[in-house]
Amino acid sequence: MSGEGISVSFKRTQKTIKSNKQLLREFQRLVYSSNRVMSHLKWYNEDDSVDILEHGDEERQKWEQESVAIKDTFQFKISVYESWYEDANDYECHATEHSFVWIANKFANDHSLMYFPDGFPAEWIEQEIINGEKHWNHFNVKPDDKNIDKICEIWHQYGINKIKDANENWNEAKTQIKELMFHKSLDTLPL
Repeated sequence: MSGEGISVSFKRTQKTIKSNKQLLREFQRLVYSSNRVMSHLKWYNEDDSVDILEHGDEERQKWEQESVAIKDTFQFKISVYESWYEDANDYECHATEHSFVWIANKFANDHSLMYFPDGFPAEWIEQEIINGEKHWNHFNVKPDDKNIDKICEIWHQYGINKIKDANENWNEAKTQIKELMFHKSLDTLPL
């Protein structure tokens, strides 16, 4: 039976005390104690069934590094059987207590981490009409953007608000991110 990987994304803050290795060990204990998550988890061994992908890990493939290209970001990854989708709420639903993403969100709060429910970096495509013609604009936040910390804060807050309220305004968040990407002043924008 084949399967797939599921990951959750985090960024360290100034208040994060523990090392990534210590955080991994604690997250592993939480996952291994969740019957919901364990029901479809591919078991390799205690050390490898929950893995970490860290910024700057040069031993990983280039495509893997793209998801943690921003300084201080990392992901916890698990492999699950295809059957995981039969119980998708146990992995994808923040409202389901002890689901994979519920554990990740609580873990981030407990350890002063930014949690990104939609992963990172932010990327989107917008359609624009110029002189009656459709044009497509591709926006991709660069990890070395001079405002990356502020962009991360907006992206993080948008994701957390989306968990709490399905009506979170994506247009407002992407406008703020674009303002930062193009180095405009955010003095008038609420953060």
